[in-house]
Amino acid sequence: MKGMLTVIIILSALLIAVDVYTFKGVKMLMKDVDSLLIKRVFTWGYWALTLAMLALLYYSFGNFSSAVESHSYRIPFTVFSLFLIYLSPKLIFIIFQLIEDVGFAGYWSVTKVSGTETTEILSRSEFLSQTITKIGLGMAGLQFGAMIYGVVKGRFDFEIVNQSIQFDNLPDSFSGLRIVQLSDIHIGSFFDNHEEVKAAINKVNELKPDYIFFTGDMVNNYAWELDGWEEIFGSLKAQYGKYSILGNHDYADYVKWDNEADKLKNLEDLKQRHAKMGFELLLNESVKLEKDGEFIELLGLENWGKGRFAKYGDLVETMKHTAPESFKILMSHDPSHWDEQVLEKTSINLTLAGHTHGMQYGVKIGSFQFSPVQFRYPRWAGIYTEGKQHLYVNRGFGYIGFAGRVGISPEITLLELRKKV
Repeated sequence: MKGMLTVIIILSALLIAVDVYTFKGVKMLMKDVDSLLIKRVFTWGYWALTLAMLALLYYSFGNFSSAVESHSYRIPFTVFSLFLIYLSPKLIFIIFQLIEDVGFAGYWSVTKVSGTETTEILSRSEFLSQTITKIGLGMAGLQFGAMIYGVVKGRFDFEIVNQSIQFDNLPDSFSGLRIVQLSDIHIGSFFDNHEEVKAAINKVNELKPDYIFFTGDMVNNYAWELDGWEEIFGSLKAQYGKYSILGNHDYADYVKWDNEADKLKNLEDLKQRHAKMGFELLLNESVKLEKDGEFIELLGLENWGKGRFAKYGDLVETMKHTAPESFKILMSHDPSHWDEQVLEKTSINLTLAGHTHGMQYGVKIGSFQFSPVQFRYPRWAGIYTEGKQHLYVNRGFGYIGFAGRVGISPEITLLELRKKV
């Protein structure tokens, strides 16, 4: 409860600070409006919206526990999404306000020092200030539209990403192997959007993969989130098998439990549900995948994250029964693990990860992609190669917190492994 109160205070302070600064800029645009009534209505309406958003935040956080107890994230996630839709355009707008204020400060300093202030210079300064403010307002409008699109359509705009990778030591029998990687489903965030998810599952099955590998975060926290979804995900088809690992959210470390036994029971329930859906869950272990008398080895690591993230993964244990010279694929949820323990420290050829979601916000145009998440995770989406080792980071199937995706589509990855000739 104390932590929840801290979050409420921080978000409230942020909202009020942004609204105060935004109002200064918007009021400048209202300067030429002659009607006092219109100005008053606008002012009261502006601050009424702020108070309404604060009330929604208090209500959502105050009822978070009861919402979860009723087996639904709908209220808190909806309110948080509204908060971001309301706040993020203003954050864009105040960037331009800062530019305008810095420009005005520079103008004021120069004129005071030089004593050259004239009516013409002042007029130009006011024109420039209004122009910058109007551009900021336009950019804020674009941001608002993008956020709305991300919620209404972006979160369901599943993209199939084709990635071919060549290896020197891939056994001949496995050249051309087709693997679908899914990651970060976060099924509790989809509420009752069964048809949209079914359409994505159909896209996977139409690819006719040899294997399906799921790289963690099936749920947000609770095994019950899969109620009503097991048949849908159980319908995923792969010619030779489906394998999965756990992500940081699957351990339910982010919610308060009455006792450790309940938490362990939740995890055991989730493991059993993986099996019911036809996935072989790998927990710090490896399996041999055989074809035409040859084999490759698939390694499944429990979650290991850099910094504050839990480190349940044990790579030494996972590799204990692998052959030194075998071709190896590692499923490890957090891409930071690759740099910390895999790259140049093991003979693992390909690592598959997820976790970042591409922050559910960014830009991807052709080969160019950018997301603020890359300042936290330099390897955040797509293929990374160092020497003969490769890492692929999937941008995620689902979402959490913000019920949308802006510029970063949910991803279904089709990996094709080829023997280098």
